[in-house]
Amino acid sequence: MNELTNSMPLNEAENSDELKPLVTATVDHTIESSMNTSVVTDDHTETIELTEEESEIAALSDDELPNYAQFNKQQLVEAAVEAVHSKDLMDATRILKAIKPVLDQLLQEEYNTALQSFIEEGGIKEDFEFNANDGLRDQFNNASKELKNKKTEEKQRQEAEKQANLKQKEIILEKIKQLTEGEETKDSLATLKGLQAEWKQIRNIPKEHIEQLWESYHLYIHKFYDNLSMFHELKDLDRRKNLDQKIELTKKVSELALEPSTKKVIILIKKYQEEWKNIGPVPKESNDDIWNRFKLECDRIYEMIKAVMAENERKREENLTAKKALLAKALELSNLQTTRIKDWLEATQNANQLMDQWKQIGMVPLKHKESIWEEFRSARNRFYNNKNDFFKKLHAERNHNLKVKTELCEKAEQIAAQPLDWNKQTDELKKMQDAWKQIGPVHEKVSDAIWKRFRTACDSFFEKKAQHFSSQVEEQKQNLEVKNRLLTELEALMNREDGANIIQDLKLLQEQWNKAGFVPLNAKEAVNKKYSELTDKVFNKFKQAHSAMRDIKDRAHFEAILQSPNGDQRIKREEKFLLEKIRGLKGDIDTWDNNLGFFAKSKGENPMTAQIKDKIEVAQKQIKQLEDKLKLIKNIVKESQAKA
Repeated sequence: MNELTNSMPLNEAENSDELKPLVTATVDHTIESSMNTSVVTDDHTETIELTEEESEIAALSDDELPNYAQFNKQQLVEAAVEAVHSKDLMDATRILKAIKPVLDQLLQEEYNTALQSFIEEGGIKEDFEFNANDGLRDQFNNASKELKNKKTEEKQRQEAEKQANLKQKEIILEKIKQLTEGEETKDSLATLKGLQAEWKQIRNIPKEHIEQLWESYHLYIHKFYDNLSMFHELKDLDRRKNLDQKIELTKKVSELALEPSTKKVIILIKKYQEEWKNIGPVPKESNDDIWNRFKLECDRIYEMIKAVMAENERKREENLTAKKALLAKALELSNLQTTRIKDWLEATQNANQLMDQWKQIGMVPLKHKESIWEEFRSARNRFYNNKNDFFKKLHAERNHNLKVKTELCEKAEQIAAQPLDWNKQTDELKKMQDAWKQIGPVHEKVSDAIWKRFRTACDSFFEKKAQHFSSQVEEQKQNLEVKNRLLTELEALMNREDGANIIQDLKLLQEQWNKAGFVPLNAKEAVNKKYSELTDKVFNKFKQAHSAMRDIKDRAHFEAILQSPNGDQRIKREEKFLLEKIRGLKGDIDTWDNNLGFFAKSKGENPMTAQIKDKIEVAQKQIKQLEDKLKLIKNIVKESQAKA
């Protein structure tokens, strides 16, 4: 805590030569250097030199600055330039300090966005060069330099003025000394008053000379009044005038309680204290009373200032708490580790929202301003660096995947261009298709093109293969005879009364059917349709008995699970197992559907197509059976709950 002491010596001939403290106020703020500010009085403008602590109070107590977080870059720079050109140095400094972090953040976000786009387009972070090309950063820097130069020039001007003021006061002091040591005349008092008026008009002097100069001035004034023996009526009249001036000053201090600007209050009370020191003595009987009244009013005003500052500090502490909460969230984002693009995109939205919320929160205590912002900014930068590293790695992986897939395309195109060994090259293409599935994704902008290239090569090969085998008419006729024989055997299965081993027989017939090659195109649809119809009829004929037995067995199994210890948990695990199995089968169906895409454009029959369709049909039936089991479990659970 830094203690701000406002001291005012009593300029009374009747009081001690010691300086009496006027009031002590305690504040929590410090400032790098003292600053001068000005106040407009009734008749002229005076320069008031505030202490470091007073300047800080005035700066922090004034109305809040605009919410620069809502400004864009252009508006921020314009506000900075306008402040340097039209505001006093203290206000201009406050404004530029408030604008700089907001402008820095906007520029950083612009840089991050440009870098992200560069990386996503295939660039490398180390090769990235950013140039905003709008000149706004240079304009702000120029405004900052101009303000710095103005402050330097003002400081030099003030130092020169202080030295000149010191010389003038030393001349006046010498005249007062001569007046005190010389013979008294009827004009002595008027001369002294004139010299005091000149002394009062001279303001700031170098700090190192203030105390000694004041002590000498105070000493000679008291000595003059001690030696004054004539014209008592003039002396009494002068003291009554001094009393009137001090009463008026006391009223002015009291009226400061109605002033809304704390900054102006501090400046004016400093001015009034200075004026009090330069007023001569008052009648003895009024001395203590007017002094106590003046001191009381000053104390009251400083208590008011302390209350305002305490409330401002309370609000800033609340803002600090709010920003610490945002900082904690930013730190969580800075530690994000994920391989999912969606997670990074969602986290980026959250990071942007945190920044928006940060901008909406007001000022924090000055001692935490830089540190809390630096922690928040660093956390955000770590997040964006991690994000950039992830996409850089992802970009490298996708480049590698593109290279591998391009090589597969070239191999497939070579095979399609000159097919030599149909069986061997078919196996090669199938292996290449499996390898393609294992390769990760490539960049979205080339994903469709590279896939179409590979699929075109595969389709070309299988079309040529289909054309080659379509010429084998005799073989296809033999295949048709085989399949007609298998259809006859399927019809024989329909006439069975006993369903024993029916599944194994059907399986054997299906294997033989799949091994049979192409049939003539004009018989393809009819023979396949008849095979499908007969197979369905066999299943329909024998499935009821099997289904009934299976349902009875399944119900007994599930009821036993439910009635066992921890039955609820076990039955849930059973449901989960069935659901996962259904998802697995559906995944297999999706894969098989994708494989059918390779043969969609092929002319003629392809044995692989029939096999895949059979697999899909079997999987769909298995899914139906599993779904029936799930329904059975739910019914059993409902029945159990109803009984309870």
